[in-house]
Parts: sequence; structure tokens; C-alpha cells
Amino acid sequence: MSGLNQKDLDILRAYADDGNRERYWNYLAQKQGNDGYGLLALGVVRNDNLPGQVANAYAQLEAADQHDRNPKLQNRTLTERQWEEFGQTLLHRDLERREAWLEAGNPTLALNLPGRDVQKAHDLAFERHNLDPNCWTPRILLEATRKNLSEDAAENVWKEMLNNDYRGTARAWNTAGHAYDAMPWGQATAYVAKLGVYELSMADQSLPTSNPNVIGIRSSHHEYDPKAGTWSHHTESGFPMQERNPRVLEGLNDTREVRLEREEKATHFHPDDPYRQRIETPKVVLNDLPGQDPNTRLAALRPGDAHYPLYQQIREHVAALDAKHGRSFDETSERLTASLTALAVENKLDRADHVVLSQATAEGAAGRNVFVVQGNLHDPAQQRAAMATETAVQTPVEQSLQRLDEAGQERQALAMQTEQRTQQNQQELEARSMRMG
Repeated sequence: MSGLNQKDLDILRAYADDGNRERYWNYLAQKQGNDGYGLLALGVVRNDNLPGQVANAYAQLEAADQHDRNPKLQNRTLTERQWEEFGQTLLHRDLERREAWLEAGNPTLALNLPGRDVQKAHDLAFERHNLDPNCWTPRILLEATRKNLSEDAAENVWKEMLNNDYRGTARAWNTAGHAYDAMPWGQATAYVAKLGVYELSMADQSLPTSNPNVIGIRSSHHEYDPKAGTWSHHTESGFPMQERNPRVLEGLNDTREVRLEREEKATHFHPDDPYRQRIETPKVVLNDLPGQDPNTRLAALRPGDAHYPLYQQIREHVAALDAKHGRSFDETSERLTASLTALAVENKLDRADHVVLSQATAEGAAGRNVFVVQGNLHDPAQQRAAMATETAVQTPVEQSLQRLDEAGQERQALAMQTEQRTQQNQQELEARSMRMG
């Protein structure tokens, strides 16, 4: 039977008391039968994947103007040490919810907390540090779903947020869809757009917080030289300059110390902890965005090419799908467009009238497959082709272009064979006519 027992809670208690965020969430992330929340939390601790980066940026910026939403709170810009203290408080609030479920005789829910319990733990931690509870990224959506739909619907939203299938693509699309289901159109659009801005900016700029010697963002960061004991400021447009501002240096040294402390704690294992291996956080498709090879774009497909009209149709449908779910057309969209263009040609489709995602079924979550459709969606005579969404968004563009070229050559060869057979049949008919005459 999966779940937590008292021994598990004793180990987690030791990590919480030590403020060991890395080992606490690592333990839950590797416990058999877990729902994925521990792995998601590790991304927040390390700031090394897009969900974690978005969560951290969202919380920081929401805290910066929280007075506008709650006059009792002061606007705040927290240091990394202050966020570390918040994260350590969250360990205790999280553990309290797990202990309550085990005491109630439900070890399964002690392991996989309901969304309401996860939210409650965050609420208490944020309030303890004088922060707006809505600094937690999904809170607004969960509350709206709970209020306007049902508790079960909110729980379903939470479960889908833990789903990293298709490298997070389905989660992103589903989150946007749930927002429009639970919120007024204007509020949903603002929420989805805000998340979209965070995703794009974090994918392009964010750096992990696991490196104590590199602090900042890609376009403006500081690097520490352990030998010289100095910090240098690096920007995209200039040469590195030694940092001399005392106030900046004080902040950099404190942040470095926090990271070194967290790194040291991560080496402290409870003697009964069997999960000694460091589990990697899941990367999502947008984490591939920085440094993408420009040759992977669809530069090889231009107006005048045989498949360009089909490509353009599919591209427009993919862009519309992105817009519907609050995303901008990006490298992921490029790969999806290329994959579907090759798929359509391979399946002898002449045009693309629709691009749609599969609906949720008993066998899988929504968005598991993606379809390109020729004809009316409700017409039994429609032609369509499908492939796994995960494959479609991960396949390199150049690989899809190669498939497209091979499929095009095959269609051309078949067309030539058909034309030759037609000519032969015509010649045979003419010969018969002459003999009969």
C-alpha cells in the first residue's frame, strides 16, 4: 500500500527542523506512489526549471505590489535569504498537513496531499512572513474554480498542475483552459497573459540558484572569483566590470552564503533515508528556448515550395491554439508546426482545416495526442492524422523537414507512376480502337 508511515514522517520532521529543503522534497519526490508535488517543489528550491522559475518570479513580483491588493500589507522585495526562510517555514506547515492525514488513518493522502491542504500550507507560510497568500501561483485559479465550479473541479485542476507529461505542454494548455472555465473572460485573460509573460521571460533570462558563484539573470549577472575574492558584473552589451558598490557587494555575499548553506545541508542525510541520489527536476519545452540553433527554424520552407501552403495553414492553426491558451508562438510551436506538416503530407492530406488536441479520457489526460484535420470536424468523411503531442513538440525541425522531403518525393514518385499507367492505358485503348477499326 502506498503512502507515508510514522517512520517517513520522523525523517521528514528531522529535515524540516534542520531547514533542509533539498532533502525534504527529494524524499517525497522519490517515495513510491507520489503524485509529483515533491519534484515540482524541488524546481522551486533550485530555480532550475521553468515551473520553479515562474513560481519564484511570480511570488517576488506579487509581493512587490501586495499593498495595492491588501492595505494591511507593505510592498516588499525579498532577498534570497528571506525567501529561504519562507521556504523553511513551508516545510513545517506542509508536514503538519501530512501528520494530520496519517493520524486520521489515511497514509495515501499523507503522501499525496489534496490541493486544498497544499494551499492551506502555503497560506499559513505566506501569512507568517507578512506576504499575500496570492503570491502562490495557482491560488487565484484554485479559489476561482472552487467558488464558481466545485471542490472536485479544483482538485482536478491541482492534479493536472502536477502533470509533467509532454514536458509540461499539456499542463500549460490545461491551466489556461481551466482559467477560462472558472473565471470571467477578462480576469482569465489577465491571469493567463501574466503567466505567459513570466514563462517567456524566465525561459530567456532565469539562472539556477544552485550556483553560489553566479547570481542574477542571463543578461545582467555577477560572477564570483574565489581566488581573488572579487565579484564582476557581466552584461550582454559590455565587458565584465569589477563590482565595487558596498551595498551591492553586501547583498551578493549574503546570497552566496545562503546558497552555500543550502548546498551544505543537502549533504546531510538522515541515517534512515534510503533516497540518497539527487533526483533531477523535470525540464519543460520552454527550457530549450535559450541558445536554440537558428537553423532549426523552418527557414528551408519558403513561398513557392510545394508544401508551403499546407505549412502556412498548420502554422496559423498552431498560433491560434497558442493564443487560446495564453501562449506566444515560440520554438515549441515551430517544432509542432513542422511535425504536423510532415504528418499531413505523409497521410496524403491536401489541406489543414483544423489542428486540435485530444480530450481527456479514462486512458489519459487532455492533450495526449494532436490531430490535423482536413474537412469539417463533425463530418464522418473527414480525413485526419494524429501523433503524440510529446513527440510532436520534441522532434527537431530539421528531422521533420527530412520526413517532409521524403514524403514529398514518395508522393511525387507515386504521381509519376499513376501518370505513366494512365498514359499506358490510353495508348492501349487507342491501339484497340485502331485494330477494331
